[in-house]
Order: sequence, then C-alpha cells, then structure tokens
Amino acid sequence: MTLMMSGLDCHRTPLDQRQRLAFSQSLTEEFLHWLRAQPGVEGCVLLSTCNRTELYLSGSAETPWRLLCRGAGVPEAEMEAYFTTRCGMDAARHLMEVSCGLHSQILGEDQIITQVRRAMELAQEAKTADPMLSALFRGAVTAGKRARTEVSVSRGSPSMGGRCRDLLIRALGPLEEKKILVIGNGQMGRLAAQLLREAGASVNVTLRTYRHGETVVPAGCGTVNYEDRLAAMENTDALVSATTSPHYTLTAEQLSQVQNPPKVAVDLAVPRDIDPECGKIIQCFDTDSLGFSGFGSPEELEAMRAIAAQEMERFAQWQKRQEISRKAPKFPLFVDLTGKKVVLVGGGTIAARRIATLRLFGCEIEVIAPELKCSPEGLHWQRRRYAHGDLKGAYLAIAATDSRETNHQVGVEAGELGIPVSVADCEGECTFYFPAVCTGENLIAGVVSGGKDHHRTARAAKAIRRALEELE
Repeated sequence: MTLMMSGLDCHRTPLDQRQRLAFSQSLTEEFLHWLRAQPGVEGCVLLSTCNRTELYLSGSAETPWRLLCRGAGVPEAEMEAYFTTRCGMDAARHLMEVSCGLHSQILGEDQIITQVRRAMELAQEAKTADPMLSALFRGAVTAGKRARTEVSVSRGSPSMGGRCRDLLIRALGPLEEKKILVIGNGQMGRLAAQLLREAGASVNVTLRTYRHGETVVPAGCGTVNYEDRLAAMENTDALVSATTSPHYTLTAEQLSQVQNPPKVAVDLAVPRDIDPECGKIIQCFDTDSLGFSGFGSPEELEAMRAIAAQEMERFAQWQKRQEISRKAPKFPLFVDLTGKKVVLVGGGTIAARRIATLRLFGCEIEVIAPELKCSPEGLHWQRRRYAHGDLKGAYLAIAATDSRETNHQVGVEAGELGIPVSVADCEGECTFYFPAVCTGENLIAGVVSGGKDHHRTARAAKAIRRALEELE
C-alpha cells in the first residue's frame, strides 16, 4: 500500500491562494467522505491550518493534489505550481517535521501539535483513517510533544497569538489600558485574547451564543454579542479577528459605518475574516504579515530533526511488522479458557458477538464499556471507559470499541503485559485473530481470514457448520 501526500504552505504559497484550499471542520468532514469514495483511496487525512493544507493518502489513488483541487472546486492548472508531493517515507518524514514545528512560521510553534492531532481525530470520526495513517499521525503527535518538551527553543513568541501581541505592541506601544476587540472565541481567538489581556489590554471577546458552564472566556476579558461587533469597535485601539467563518466578519462597507474605528486590525484567519479593502481605511495585517521566525540555531534544528527521524523509524518498524503479519498466517491454537479471565473492552455489536462466543468456553468475562448491547448476566461489567491498567491479570484481551485510539491503547497495554490481544479494527495490532467458531458433536473449528475479509469468513463458517452437522 502506497503512502502519498501533497501540500502547500505559507513558505511558497501566497495567502490569496492558500485560502482557496482552506477547509473548516465541517467542510473537512464532507471532503473526507467524498474522498474516501474515490477509486484507489484506502485512507485519507486532511491537515488544514492557517499556514498549510496537506492531504495524506494511502492506497493507489492518483496524485493527492489533484483530488484536493477537485474536491474544493478549484482549477488544477491554477494551483499545480504551488504543490509539493511526497511519497513513502519522504511523506512520513515531512509530517514528523511539521508536527515538530520545523516548517512553521514560528520554529516549534505550540499549536501545530493540536492541529495534527485534530486532523487525525476528524479522519477517525469520519472512518477514513486506516491503520497506516493512524499509526503515522500518532507518531507525528508524539514527535511534536517530544520536540516541545525536549528541545529548548530560544524564541520570543511560540504561537500566532504571541506574534499578534508583539505586532500590536510595535504598532501601538505598551498595551496597558489599550482597548482591543477580539472577534471569535475559538482556540486562536481565546489564545490571542488571553495574551493581550496578560499584556495589560482591556479586551472584549465576541460570542455568538453563551452557554453557562460550557462557554470559556479568558479570565479578565469582557464579552459582547457578535451581532454588536460594529458598535463594540467604536473607540477601540485595535481589532483582532480569528474565526472559521467562510464569510468576512468585517467588510469595508461595515467599517465605514464606525465613526471612531480601531487604528489597527489583525486578521488571524484563513480564509480571511477581514475584507482586504479595509486596509484603505485602517492599518491591516494578515497571518503572512506576522513574519517568520523559523530558522533556529543549528543545535535546535538538529535536535528537532533527530526526534522526527526517531519517530519516523518507529513508524517504519510498524510498517515492517504489518508486512510480516500479512505474509505469515496465524497458527491455529486451541486453548482451555476454563476459569481464565478474559478482558473485553467495548460493548457494541461486535463486542456482543465476541461475548456470545466466549460464553461457550467457561471463562470469566470482564467487560469494560459505558454501554452494553447484550445481557450482562454472568459477566463482570465495569460500566465505564477503558483506562490503562485494566488488563492486569487477564489471560486474553479483546479490543472492540468504536474508538481507534482506545483499541490501539488496549493493544499497546496487552503488548506490554505479554497478553494475547485481538484488536477488532486493526489486524496489524492483533497477536491473535478472534475466529468464527463452528461446533459439532465433540468437534470445534475456528475460521479466520487474516482479519480482512469478514464476509468470506462468514461464508466459510456457514459451510463448515453444515459439514459438522452432517457428521453427527
């Protein structure tokens, strides 16, 4: 299976072009579903931030950037020159380095780790992240975390919010008592508001809705209704906008209605929040105006690249294990489970089928799941989510939740404890395959197909059951 990626970023693509391929969360979900249905696509993850758009594919599809343009409705000929395409381990290396912050505007920026993790989560929720891409992005998140904690980077502002604050200090002088309006209360907006408030500014944040106990506003910041944002701009010193809106939060026509507008506006969104025509009325800055701080010292760069290389090597080893598991079939081994503890994590349809089979073999079944789609009679049911340590004392472990991350964690813990494990959604993480069980008089057979073709397994099991019945 081939790994490929195509991407464009702030280093070689102007903002006007980048924003044509910027995806909000809802658009990302729609795009991933469309993309997964394209010929040759086995898995897909889209990383879309204010600085970059990168599409990672597994399978045998055409070049990713063409699919990216087609899905976004952007003519391929107009964007081809901006894209870089990488394959195999070059693609893996690039993602590891991106997550470490090596290719950001700001060396080692803080937010990229969250963005890489969120890209993986969206793909997993859309069920488009196959085992290979899931393993790759988990490794990238680990690389980013390590770079952040193990490498001391000498930089002034490790985030776009910090660069925004620094820019406003240069434009306005000390921020004490300055009045600043922040449009948007997402991650970027909250960070900018918090840093500006800590710098002494009087900050108001716009909200579309407020839910007590759910809406988080940085300490010390006031709030205004989004619809009242024009009135709130009166007599402010600066405006910051950081939303995921597909439309302008401020047009030139709207700004002209403000009698005493802000002196400075900073647009932290891609696509833009602030109409570029506003620059004819007040001083405006976009994300590319914040400047670059991504060079670093030779020691910092070497340390980050070493971390990226280590995590890439772990991913390469994971791939080799998958190849081995695909080539070598599992040996059929019949064991006595009488009185043995079997821990099953999950309570859905697949878990219920596993439980029904295990009931035949006299084992003690411990189920860990918030909900259970079968009778709990005879089970030790812990009505909660899985936590590390739950496999202690188990003879076998089974992961059958609808969460790729949880199933992976169960597989990892089982490996640490030397416990055979069946992972329902990843054959490469199984140390045994849970069989379709066929029984007859004093006869038992188990059927597996390498964890891949479940329909074929079901057909084979049905045929074997008929054969066992004929022997009785």
